[in-house]
Amino acid sequence: MHKSPAKLILFSLCFQGLMLIPASAQSVVAADGRVGTPLNAPLPSTPANVPTTPSAAATNVTSYVLGPEDQITVRVFAADDIPDKPVQIDNDGTVTLPMIGQVHAAGLTVEQLQANLIAAYKKYFKDPQVTVQVNDFRSQPVSVAGNVTTPGVVQLRGNRNLMEVIGQAGGLRADAGDSVLITRNLSEGPIPVAGAFTDATGKYSVAHIDIRSVMNGKDPEGNILIKPHDVITVPRARMIYVLGNVTRPGGYVLTENETMSLTQAIALAGGWDHMAALSSARVLRADGGPEREQIPANVKKIMENKSPDLQLRPDDILYVPNSMGKQIGARGIEAAIGIGTGFLIWR
Repeated sequence: MHKSPAKLILFSLCFQGLMLIPASAQSVVAADGRVGTPLNAPLPSTPANVPTTPSAAATNVTSYVLGPEDQITVRVFAADDIPDKPVQIDNDGTVTLPMIGQVHAAGLTVEQLQANLIAAYKKYFKDPQVTVQVNDFRSQPVSVAGNVTTPGVVQLRGNRNLMEVIGQAGGLRADAGDSVLITRNLSEGPIPVAGAFTDATGKYSVAHIDIRSVMNGKDPEGNILIKPHDVITVPRARMIYVLGNVTRPGGYVLTENETMSLTQAIALAGGWDHMAALSSARVLRADGGPEREQIPANVKKIMENKSPDLQLRPDDILYVPNSMGKQIGARGIEAAIGIGTGFLIWR
């Protein structure tokens, strides 16, 4: 029996639909919005002219003021003939870029330079999309010296205050003093703190800032913004030393006071051991000469309130001998301080 033409047409349409099912099953909407990508096919690689997410080290800082030796990358989207290679700002403050040549960059923020480049590239592109990324910060050095973990030169990356810069240098060491010294070229303006003064040359502003007061919140205004080429010096704290037959021999920082009593020093050192000759202790004090003055300090009588307590001064050495070593000399004690490797500093 012959099939009717209508049935043949219907059968033909169904057959064609069945043939299309495998192809349509392969066409899906990908996560990035592309249609027609097979589920098991790898996504195509990112074209060279499409920017990828920058690393944290190269994150763009739009408010950063560019300067000589900074290294930047300029990207012009959809411009295959403009390579996005890092370029360095020259000492004259300019940078040379494809098609537009020399462009002034120093003294501009990243955002300002980006706006200037968009205007410059409009001569060649209808609606240029330009980004500027700072790859290496080199133009705003600050010297951090003294008692910080990693003294040296750090680079400012935008506005940074005193505590942030000290943090870049690894933070204060345990033997850091209470105040820091900041020296600033007057071309950047005077240091905005009470007590700042101009040095004898008339070129620099100098100020002492109590860093402990900044850290404990007593003087938040002391946490000033740091300028390029500032010099931050963290001096060593004034200390007294307790050596000999005590539990924790070492150096002890004078944080707020210029003096410390003998009994306070003994307490910080954890007291004495059973071999200590308390009645033979003495204080070695530098008096400006080649030899230290030796001051008897009968710890036993002081602890029994039979003698007045002694006030120790910065750099004093309190030595508590043992019963077999009462005759050790001052130079021997000073040599013990100089050993250094096993020397502990306690707060």
